[in-house]
Amino acid sequence: MKLTVLGKYGPFPHPGGACSGYLLECGRRRLLLDLGSGTLSRLLRLVPALHIDAVLISHLHSDHMADLLILRYALQQYNARGQDVPMPLAVIAPDTPEEEYRLLTGSGVYDITAARDKLRARIGDISISLHRMTHPVPTYAFSIEHGGRRMFYTGDTGWRDDLPALCAGADLLLADACFSEADRIGGVAAHLTAAEAGRIAKEAAVKKLVCTHLWGGGCDEVQLLEEARWQFPDAVVAEEMQSYLI
Repeated sequence: MKLTVLGKYGPFPHPGGACSGYLLECGRRRLLLDLGSGTLSRLLRLVPALHIDAVLISHLHSDHMADLLILRYALQQYNARGQDVPMPLAVIAPDTPEEEYRLLTGSGVYDITAARDKLRARIGDISISLHRMTHPVPTYAFSIEHGGRRMFYTGDTGWRDDLPALCAGADLLLADACFSEADRIGGVAAHLTAAEAGRIAKEAAVKKLVCTHLWGGGCDEVQLLEEARWQFPDAVVAEEMQSYLI
């Protein structure tokens, strides 16, 4: 398994960057985990023929799904020109908020399975499990297994006591780490801090932690990394267009 970061920012991109989106290659199969603003152009650099087996969307906030609205045009145009592209393309995504969901279903380009807690799916020899997270809209984490390896993607979420158990023993944890401890917003948070991401990785005994979903307005990545490594020394901050072997 190989994970390539197409974009790592939210809820808007840093200048020259892109919002959340990741390409996961499992043998000959390719999955997209979210496809936020700016990620499609980077995907086309890596997969110009758009041979994608499925798209997994954690939630329907624009910084995680906006480029699905543009991908539909690319698939339609490729298909009209006789190029071999998957249509309809398999997508797993929440069916709310309804307005965003209607934009995806109206084109006929996507074959959408509604996400739900504990849903299990298979894409060839890839096993996928969904887990409901804590966010202002329905949001799901993905546990993905292939060839005896496993990665866990939190999507956007605040702290949950069940997260360490859900990702226990994962070879790679791709975790929302939007805030430093100093930037924490009071009440029930919609995102994890870097220290919380590190705590989850430590308690879950994962092999590697990749911190992502950094604030597009600019953040101190060195500080975030230090806070994650206080809890889990083998943490890194995601780098765009960098690949991580799982």
